[in-house]
Amino acid sequence: MRQDGGCHCGNLTYAFETTKPLEQLGLRACMCRFCRTHGARNTSDPDGSVAIRVRDPAKLSRYVFGLTTAEFLVCRTCGAYIGALLEDEGRRWVTINVNTLLTPPALDAPIVPHDFDAEDPEGRVDRRKKNWTPVTEFS
Repeated sequence: MRQDGGCHCGNLTYAFETTKPLEQLGLRACMCRFCRTHGARNTSDPDGSVAIRVRDPAKLSRYVFGLTTAEFLVCRTCGAYIGALLEDEGRRWVTINVNTLLTPPALDAPIVPHDFDAEDPEGRVDRRKKNWTPVTEFS
């Protein structure tokens, strides 16, 4: 199943290929201040794939904070946060902010809050590699 998405102005776009519908993948709400501020609802499919395209790289902000294990992809023009990207050992994984899907899930879709504050950097990277979606293209 393919779902397309991106930022509001179209500078950042992605194609999210999933093996299950969003209802089965589930939605997560990270309790960090960044995700709460952006109202992010995230999902990922470790058996799926994501192709990310950036029209103008100068308008892509790669915001890093906390344990500095991921880059939060934010459009400098419209301010949309499309997802968080982990790069490690020459590979990439992403979690998608479903609010940026062209057809996002209903606002009242079930969501599970998660607090990852107790993780150390190694544990966080390992969890993300196991649970996030592999990135097949980032151009």
